Amino acid sequence: MRNSKLLKITLTAAAALTFASFAESSAKADTQADIDAITQKIKDTEKSIKEGQEKLSKLEDLQYQKSMEIDGLKKNIKARKAQLARQARAAQVNNAGSMIDFVSKSKNLSEAISRTFTVATLVHANNQAVAQQKADQEKVVADKAVVDKAAADQTQANKNFNNDLAQLAVQKTQLEVKKANEDEAARKAAQEAEKKAREAAEKVADAKNERDAQNALKDANNAVASVTKSDNNNNNNNNNNNNNVAAQASAQQTSNTSAAPAAKYGSVVGYALSFQGVPYVYGGTSPSGFDCSGLVQYVFAAFGKQLPRTAGAQKAVCTPISESQLQPGDLVFWGTGHVGIYIGGGNFVHAPTTGDHVKVTSMNYYHPDSYGRVN
Repeated sequence: MRNSKLLKITLTAAAALTFASFAESSAKADTQADIDAITQKIKDTEKSIKEGQEKLSKLEDLQYQKSMEIDGLKKNIKARKAQLARQARAAQVNNAGSMIDFVSKSKNLSEAISRTFTVATLVHANNQAVAQQKADQEKVVADKAVVDKAAADQTQANKNFNNDLAQLAVQKTQLEVKKANEDEAARKAAQEAEKKAREAAEKVADAKNERDAQNALKDANNAVASVTKSDNNNNNNNNNNNNNVAAQASAQQTSNTSAAPAAKYGSVVGYALSFQGVPYVYGGTSPSGFDCSGLVQYVFAAFGKQLPRTAGAQKAVCTPISESQLQPGDLVFWGTGHVGIYIGGGNFVHAPTTGDHVKVTSMNYYHPDSYGRVN
């Protein structure tokens, strides 16, 4: 009987040891599920952005068509006015001072009737022309107003989608930080618990009596419980330490950027996004107007980092990285002529070109040819 009880206790301790060995993989399951959910939201938002850009492109084409239509109508209206003027002058034949004079100076009744009919026809035609002119103007103005409003609404919707995407990128980064912390904490806790559980299991096997075996089993169960306790404490600490998320994420992802140190300026993303809508100005270096490198220089200066003035010079002072190593706050380049700030989710914020404004663009539409990390 005694040996049977000891055997059961030993098997229970072995089960505890097995649980401790697998505790690491279960500790991070919830966080991974949250990451997967955010990833899906990012995909959905990127799809909405693509559809929104396509809609806006069509609306801008329609705006152009309406503008051309307006120009054509203006020319037609001008020509119609000229025709009315010519008709008015033609009515003043034989030096007649007015259409009444034109009729009253007829040579006979037949001519008077003919002239009266001519005057009536002219008056009617003139009235129709004026009415049509007003109708044309009103229709074009109304049509243009509808298109302009739709384009403005779509522009705002696209801006909202881009803002949502930026926020989702930050949230995903936050969860990646949490998961990285959980991975490390769970690994250490599992190793410690496994060691304690193994030692306890050995004590059970060497126990001289049932009491010693029960005490050893208690130690094994306590070792396993420490894994759960450590995981819960780690989650609480993560919830209280999520300030400066982008910067923390960069620090946690060092293992993925062996070619360069982790990004130190992820926190510039939110500040850069606040300038969306600022017009592009060649040579601009302030919120009244930016060019591409002026925007980058201004944003980083607010975080204590002084960068050179041009895109080429900014590229020269960065540590080259690959696309797979991109983190929020890194710079994306097109040769030495253009630069933007990566915000996560395959998107970047930049000041594009003359006639445009600071905005977020997907790398699917405008793909950089090189990448750099600000040291």
